[in-house]
Amino acid sequence: MQRPNFPASCVLILLSTICLAQEARTQQAPLSKTQLASQEMTHLQTQADANDSEAQLALGTAYEDGNGVPQSDKEAVKWYRAAAEQGNAKAQNRLGLMFRSGLGVDQDKTEAVNWYRKAARQKNATAMFNLGTAYYNGDGIGIDDVMAYAWFFLAADFGSQSATEAVKRVKEEPKDFEVEPFEKIGDMYQEGVDLPQSSSDAIKWYRKAAENGPPTVQMKLASLLLHGQARAQNYAEAHGLCEKAEKRMYSPGAYCLGVLYQQGLGVSRDLPQAARCFNEAANMGHAAAMLRLGEMYWNGDGVKQDKTSAYEFVSLASTSNLPEAKQEKELLEKEMTPKELEKGKAKAVEWARDHHPLVLRGKPQRVN
Repeated sequence: MQRPNFPASCVLILLSTICLAQEARTQQAPLSKTQLASQEMTHLQTQADANDSEAQLALGTAYEDGNGVPQSDKEAVKWYRAAAEQGNAKAQNRLGLMFRSGLGVDQDKTEAVNWYRKAARQKNATAMFNLGTAYYNGDGIGIDDVMAYAWFFLAADFGSQSATEAVKRVKEEPKDFEVEPFEKIGDMYQEGVDLPQSSSDAIKWYRKAAENGPPTVQMKLASLLLHGQARAQNYAEAHGLCEKAEKRMYSPGAYCLGVLYQQGLGVSRDLPQAARCFNEAANMGHAAAMLRLGEMYWNGDGVKQDKTSAYEFVSLASTSNLPEAKQEKELLEKEMTPKELEKGKAKAVEWARDHHPLVLRGKPQRVN
């Protein structure tokens, strides 16, 4: 993905926001809105000593600002860390900023990113934006525009005004510029690594990506719609997505349509149509479609029963990484006459020759 051509003012915003946040104490009013009295500081210290993470965060802020106590970045880091290690997202973000700037601690941009990430996983919008900025600038992590804008979009979605400004510039670019970040957000929600696992949130972002995206993301969305929680199932929408992918000659799309027609999901059950779709996917090298087509030939479902054609496609599927295809091939060999088996093997060799150098694709997005 190419970076947009931001005007100088916008580039300045993107490159300097974290530094401005770090230097707010010296350039602007303190982070605390009001000056803390001695009695308030005593109460805050008591709560912090009792492992109250909010009090620890507030005490760290007081030390960072020099509000009610002598200014001390080291003490600020001490209390931010205490709160951060208890899972306080705001403290995790503030600790990340201290590591980023080397205030009260040896500068360590990689460690800063680690703390941003912990806070971002808790859906802290400021940390999400800071993490996006780190990716954009290669600040403690390698430059990655897709990840940068994924975090900007997320931060904006959770209320970050700085991220909203960055996103405005993206929206002036061609619509397909958004596709990769949207898909990445969907991946993060579905995988549950950088964000809490949530199929419903993954569906939300995959939908955004699928509007102008490649068939790969359309199939990710279709798979979740077919196999998510009951309230998320939408066979009609999944059918439309699979159909779009199939029209773009993407074999998992044709395979998906075959499954839908075979099982009557979102469409009337139509075995001949299912066989046609499986055949189309098989011709594009889709191993699972070959297996399904072979089964249909064996049972005479939607096609004229033909044991040799059944063996042809099951045998071809067995050369992939589908263990069930290998098992089924062995079963068919026990049920066939030597003459049928010889003919089936010959048909498989002929198919492979005609479709050379087609490479069999393994297991697809799960749609069955």
